[in-house]
Amino acid sequence: MKEADVFDYLSWRGDLTLAQSAFNEVDSLILSVFAYLDFSPVQKIHEIRFQDAIAAINRMTDKLKFDGPCMLMRSVVELASAAAGLPRFRDMEVSHFFAVTDEEKEIQFAAVTFLLSDQTAFISFRGTDNTLVGWKEDFNMCFTQEIPSQMEAAKYAAQVAQELGLPLRLGGHSKGGNLAIYAGTRLPQEQQHNIVYIYNHDGPGFSEEFLKREEYLKVRDKVQSFVPESSIVGVLMEHDSYTTIRSSSPSLLQHNPFSWMVFGTHFVCAARSSSGNKFEKAINSWIKSMTPQEREELVENVYGILSSSDAKTIDEIDKAKLKSFLSMHKTFREMGIKKQTQLMFSLSKVFLNSDMFEKDENE
Repeated sequence: MKEADVFDYLSWRGDLTLAQSAFNEVDSLILSVFAYLDFSPVQKIHEIRFQDAIAAINRMTDKLKFDGPCMLMRSVVELASAAAGLPRFRDMEVSHFFAVTDEEKEIQFAAVTFLLSDQTAFISFRGTDNTLVGWKEDFNMCFTQEIPSQMEAAKYAAQVAQELGLPLRLGGHSKGGNLAIYAGTRLPQEQQHNIVYIYNHDGPGFSEEFLKREEYLKVRDKVQSFVPESSIVGVLMEHDSYTTIRSSSPSLLQHNPFSWMVFGTHFVCAARSSSGNKFEKAINSWIKSMTPQEREELVENVYGILSSSDAKTIDEIDKAKLKSFLSMHKTFREMGIKKQTQLMFSLSKVFLNSDMFEKDENE
């Protein structure tokens, strides 16, 4: 028997309005995924019905609809198209779409707000897209207290909260979940009181220092974090707590939200897998074994090599494998012995970290 996912949830729950069945964690994942959509065709309209917004998106060419910003766009568009025809989502309004990617400022950010029929607003933050600068910004979290996307998320949430004056839900998938938590902590106190919940769907964590800050502790009880059983992205850095859920995919592919199992109005809970526990120990041990400066040097060196291929996205590197490899190899040779040694030393800490090879007692 096929296990249920978000598409099955829509088939079962989509004909019920929020008045008939209250907003739940699966709804939050669906709205978080919708942040990957390109709402630019309607962004000049302050508020538009979701059904009409999706109709505008579906009039775009397949290349524009499906080529970005993530590898799951076909599924995202299909989910949105299905939701747009159902009472639960079709009449909600879309507003405040904003997106920016800037290599010089090392920022990749997008957000959109949904006005729901229960008189609340859901601020949805986009996760990491397939641009190199987007991934670079994520890794910058390893050595800096605040990245540009987090600052932009705080600014965006404050503006929307001020303009709407409604009870708020904030959420996102991947980096979007991290941004939702960060934005919630930075809202002025009177707006923080309007937060219903903050949903973090397999997003990276924060530093230990951040989790001890007063502004985080004020919203801590409103944060719901979900990670799949073998999560990799969602266990990066430090987390206060999270709920482990079941995925139909293996290992890395569990980051795909369309693989998450659903039962009724909740995700199916699970225990952390052996491989997931091993990776979590290894990556966080590596982070702690390196100084912030060493982490920064590693990220800068790797990004320099990848960007030397002139590719702007992960897909472009993959499509031009030979050309990309030759360009990156040339860049590595030209780095000089000092930077080469520095890079190899840093990588050795990543791949030869002893925790990565600890034998699991259950195996």
